[in-house]
Amino acid sequence: MTSFEGDAPASQISIIGVPCGLGGGHQGTAHGPNAARAGGLSQRLGTICPTIDCGDLGPLEVIDCGRSGFVTEWCRMVRPRTRALVLEGTMPLVVGGDHAIATGSMSGACAGYRAEHGKAPGLLWIDAHVDLNTHETTPSGNLHGMPAAALLGWDIPILSEIVGADGRFDRSRMAFVGARDIDPGEKRHLEEGGIAIWSSRDVKQHGVERVMTDALEVVSPGHEPFCLSFDIDVVDPKHAPGVDTAVPDGLLPAEAMECMARAGAHGRIVSMDLVELNPEHDIDGRTALIAVDCITAAVESMQAETDLSQMPPDPGQACTRTPPA
Repeated sequence: MTSFEGDAPASQISIIGVPCGLGGGHQGTAHGPNAARAGGLSQRLGTICPTIDCGDLGPLEVIDCGRSGFVTEWCRMVRPRTRALVLEGTMPLVVGGDHAIATGSMSGACAGYRAEHGKAPGLLWIDAHVDLNTHETTPSGNLHGMPAAALLGWDIPILSEIVGADGRFDRSRMAFVGARDIDPGEKRHLEEGGIAIWSSRDVKQHGVERVMTDALEVVSPGHEPFCLSFDIDVVDPKHAPGVDTAVPDGLLPAEAMECMARAGAHGRIVSMDLVELNPEHDIDGRTALIAVDCITAAVESMQAETDLSQMPPDPGQACTRTPPA
């Protein structure tokens, strides 16, 4: 298999499970990969394009390294895998596990793309949180609140080393969609970095079409390839209770699916994450099914090159890139 060319869709999707549940407050996210599989992830994607489930990474060989040590080892393990797959022309789909694993998955994808094209791709982060904490700003100390900060160049011991210079994304090509739970230190980082953000409130007020058009103009202004990290807690917990950190006033499942479909239709997705699925908190597997629907929507529209510009526009005016109060 050769490296990808231009904006052509990936020739294959490779699913990689990363059963890391130690980066957040609830270890049930370690069972997220199997919950997604039970929700039909590989079967659904396999009807759209060639899909291989590579199984879960691991087991880890380290001992007595503490929670943070285990999380960073998962990140070290996944980084070379996504880098190699991107260089082969395959789209990695990394299924977690908590969002800390994006430190490895997204930096590996960025490094692979940079090796081929000499620059970083854009990064779209669809999530109830912005994950821009550092050890100095975090209220909880949980590493799943820090991956975006590490990927954007804030100094976080060990995580920044895993990201490396070739795995770092450009803050001007980063956008958050659906955020609604932002810590004070994260708000300072958003302002300091001039990073684009649209809250779940923006989606409700201005509509998915307007928000995603504006967000994708930041991430991929010329329809260039970009990476996408999707946290299922962007969906309101009334509909998707099976998450690590539930935050009210989230997106409807249909809104989340449309966000993902519009992302896929906009351009090639270099690599994708599905994270924070916690089956221990789920009810009848409904969150896993919504997560699979959202990932499928992105892949289906990317492969079909769906033209969503012909959809009726949502009501509302263009929205501003400001964090929610």
